Amino acid sequence: MKRTNAGCYFGGKTPDGQSGQASVFLLVILGTFLLASAGFAVDLSNMWFNRQTAQSAADSSCVAGAMDMLYLQNGTITTSPGFTAGSAGDCSSASSAAICQYAGFNGYTATTSAGTWGTSTAVGAVAVNWTFPASVTGVTAATTTYPFLNVVVRQKAPTWFMGLLGVKSMTVGANCTCGLTPGAAPAPIVVLNPTIASALSMTGGVHIVITGGPPVSIEVDSSSATAVNCTGGSSTGYTIDTTGAGPSANGGQLAVVGGPTANPQCGSYTVLDDPNNKFWKSSSTAVPNPYQSVPAPTQPGAPQFLATSPIGDATGCIQNAVSASGNGCGRKDATYGLITGIWVGPGTDTCPSTITSNSEATLHYLGQDPKTYALYYGNCLEFSPGYYPTGINLQTLAQDANDVAIFQPGIYYLNGDLNVSGAITVRNTWIGTQPSTNGVVFYFLTGGPLFAGGTGAANTWISSVPSYYLNCSSTTTPAGMPTSLSGNVLAGQCSAGGTYVGAPSSDSYSATGLRGLMLFTAQSDTYINTLFDAASSLNYSGALYFDNVANTDAVTWNGAGTASTYAIGNIVVDQLIINAAGTIHMGLTGASPPGAPVVSILQ
Repeated sequence: MKRTNAGCYFGGKTPDGQSGQASVFLLVILGTFLLASAGFAVDLSNMWFNRQTAQSAADSSCVAGAMDMLYLQNGTITTSPGFTAGSAGDCSSASSAAICQYAGFNGYTATTSAGTWGTSTAVGAVAVNWTFPASVTGVTAATTTYPFLNVVVRQKAPTWFMGLLGVKSMTVGANCTCGLTPGAAPAPIVVLNPTIASALSMTGGVHIVITGGPPVSIEVDSSSATAVNCTGGSSTGYTIDTTGAGPSANGGQLAVVGGPTANPQCGSYTVLDDPNNKFWKSSSTAVPNPYQSVPAPTQPGAPQFLATSPIGDATGCIQNAVSASGNGCGRKDATYGLITGIWVGPGTDTCPSTITSNSEATLHYLGQDPKTYALYYGNCLEFSPGYYPTGINLQTLAQDANDVAIFQPGIYYLNGDLNVSGAITVRNTWIGTQPSTNGVVFYFLTGGPLFAGGTGAANTWISSVPSYYLNCSSTTTPAGMPTSLSGNVLAGQCSAGGTYVGAPSSDSYSATGLRGLMLFTAQSDTYINTLFDAASSLNYSGALYFDNVANTDAVTWNGAGTASTYAIGNIVVDQLIINAAGTIHMGLTGASPPGAPVVSILQ
């Protein structure tokens, strides 16, 4: 019998030896696809790895450059770090810059310029460049001209499998934006000396009341075991009252690097209103100087008097001399001209009325010394900003109980003391709508401020000033203050960065900002003196800053007032000594200046 094969065959032919070729071809295709996938995966993994290492290089280079920017601001380095802040650069021509050095440490030493980068750039080439963005979205800059830095790292990375397809390299890049941003707000009182005993010293029943501000109300950087010292104490309460301090007004801390390690006893009470040791922080970490990077003002020229209608001046007096009787003659400098002030009447540039009766309304004549007349109440000695080569000595210029010295807004650059003595009252000229963003800055190349002899005491014949004048915009009474202030009343400039306005500072006027530095001693100056003495006081809005390169400035606040002193602002000193039974009220609600600049990676 003949065997019959069952089944279907294409073309009516029986299978032969080629029946397995389709399977082989399919396996080749699948294998090639898998190899291509593996090749692409290797290339993409290589690109990802290069991208990550490039990002690390960009981050470290940016931080290195920003640190140099901070050092330049702080004066830690004075020479160029291999780049100029504000000028874009490239590592192909500035290899000494830390930006380039740190890129090299991470394997990205520049071999070409970023400006020539393109499709023809050689495989393996590296470019590193930087710019200074004017702003970064959502970021507040520190007070400096060029706060932001952007670093871009590029590499022409070789490919492997993609090279078979003609793609022999790919540009891999990364960028980092970093810069200087404000640190945490400093405490209202910062004592900077890092080692001294009694860095903060209080005796004789002194009373400090702090309202609002940051969580830490007082910071003492000294590592001494007796960095805070208090003797005598008050018989009626705590030496330091921070019950209304802090962002939530529920208590402020005293932080000390050294000691005492617990809130010590001072008289009948502990130093801080914190018998349970909740707000006494020891040991703490030292805080940086919040004004370390603030530049000194540029020395201005001679004062340009701004009075709109002066009643008289002091030009009729003998030049370069004050008589033995201290008759208040104006002094002249051979280079800078008149360096005292001009006499103006009540109402002129907000000279307050000090007339006690109509018979005392006599004003001196143009060019005459007012002291040659028995009756001259109602006058103010008005000063304008500028350079004062021997300081300002109000003790020899205005000595009667109703004398008032008024200061036009701006920077007073003093090569000597500001001597405010002898029952004299000092004020801003409150020009324009109040509160005004304008104010005064007293910068001391040498010497410093001296308030003594009852100055600042309330005088019923000298009009008071609404306390909201010390604000930058709000017309509400500042926290912890009465509605009006008598005696000495001064205010710094309202600025966006909380420093001051004037070359070379890059700060700017701002009604929403803070009043900045008001008393500012040079880093080369040594101030070891009594700031307030003999029941003198000062109501102010701004910052008092006393620090030199050796941290040896010592400010004494002695007998601070038969009347209280009210302040909006902060005190930054190397050593602070407060004696006698005066009271200092510091209202910091909404008025904490930005902290010292810190380096941050932003994008």
